[in-house]
Amino acid sequence: MPNSFVFDANRCTGCGACRLACSIENDLGLVRSWRRIETFNPRHHPSAPLFHLTLACNHCSEPACMYACPALAYRRDEVTGAVLLDENKCIGCKYCSWACPYDAPVFDDDRGVMSKCTFCNHRLQQGLEPACASLCPTGALDFGDLPEADLVNEIDGFPSTGLKPRIRIGPLRPERRLPVMTAPYAREPFVTPIQSETRGLTLKTEWSLMLFTALAAVLVALVASAFAGSASVHPILFAGAAAITMGLAAMHLGRPERAYRAALNPRKSWLSREVLSLTAFMAAAILYLWLKPGSFGLPLAATLLGFLSLYCADQVYSVLERAGPGYRHSASVLWTGFYLTGVFLGSGWLAGGFGFGKMSLYVIRKARFIEAGRPVRPGLSAARLSLGFVLPFALWLLEPVGWHGVIIAAVLAGELIDRGEYYMESESTSPSLEMREALEERIAGGAARSERPAAAAAD
Repeated sequence: MPNSFVFDANRCTGCGACRLACSIENDLGLVRSWRRIETFNPRHHPSAPLFHLTLACNHCSEPACMYACPALAYRRDEVTGAVLLDENKCIGCKYCSWACPYDAPVFDDDRGVMSKCTFCNHRLQQGLEPACASLCPTGALDFGDLPEADLVNEIDGFPSTGLKPRIRIGPLRPERRLPVMTAPYAREPFVTPIQSETRGLTLKTEWSLMLFTALAAVLVALVASAFAGSASVHPILFAGAAAITMGLAAMHLGRPERAYRAALNPRKSWLSREVLSLTAFMAAAILYLWLKPGSFGLPLAATLLGFLSLYCADQVYSVLERAGPGYRHSASVLWTGFYLTGVFLGSGWLAGGFGFGKMSLYVIRKARFIEAGRPVRPGLSAARLSLGFVLPFALWLLEPVGWHGVIIAAVLAGELIDRGEYYMESESTSPSLEMREALEERIAGGAARSERPAAAAAD
């Protein structure tokens, strides 16, 4: 039976001994650790219980990090079951941290690579338990050989996935589910925004990826327009723009000198598929634009490879479970590629169809944000709708040929705003987010229960 962690939240005091044991055993220093403590209801809201979770890598039977990694830097020790990261192969793309719903892989800024819990594999090979489990003073964290049927996790904050994590978390006892009746931090909000240390998917950190994906859509649209015979693209300028686009992608990497490894896992990683298809598109497009062949095959192949690369780019973000499929988002680079192709060609039906579709998706998303109480950024929203759709549509009706350059500039500005908002709004499953939402539900439920007796008394 595979090795597994066993955790009893009823015994955990949140003392951090497991975290310290991890730091010392793996020579991480006293500040860093691959294990962390997450607290449910840290500000002691009187409608909810308080408990702690100790979390690290769960060495899943179906590890999302291993499947997502484009550089083949992950492997599994078939004897101990540990999912291990070879830092000498890691390119520092952070994609594994996007894919992991447990926030296990952590980026090391000093070395530019990811790092993660090793299951204390060196101890397992000696017949010892991981340091965190062996040094837990209350016995809350344990270790053992458990059948898969016993690996149930019945507690708020632990994401439910199909990855088969190697950990068992038992339910809270009835007395531990009672609300905590003290609120020492009542002056502060009971539920605060998540400040993730590992996911880091924000416009501030991923601006180069935002520009990379936006430029990729522009390049594909240009080649598609040239293929249709309505645009003239200079091959040297295109090659320069392609080099800048790939350079922006490399800027995202912690170890850009290993960028070639991003293409090594096309069987399972959408990131590898994106890299390979985009590289093939650029090569075919440069050859087509340079030679200007009369054949139909090469420009068609370049165009198809281009739209395939945009599809793969959207699929890269499918690991962010809450982002949903790319076709449901107005910032989808595939839809942007088709929209820009219509705009570059001056095709009213193509630009109008995809423009209306993208505008509808944008408005629907913002309406849902308002309903959920999420920020909608009215200034940016107004600019996106005005520049991306309203102004181009008005100018198109007025004089599409004379205003074609202004229409293109306005559409590009709108698309940049939308793509930027995508990175500002993206979320994925994580223990911190799961805990926050569960606490919000508990608080809302407690408020509803307290209102019912008051209403009955008034009657």
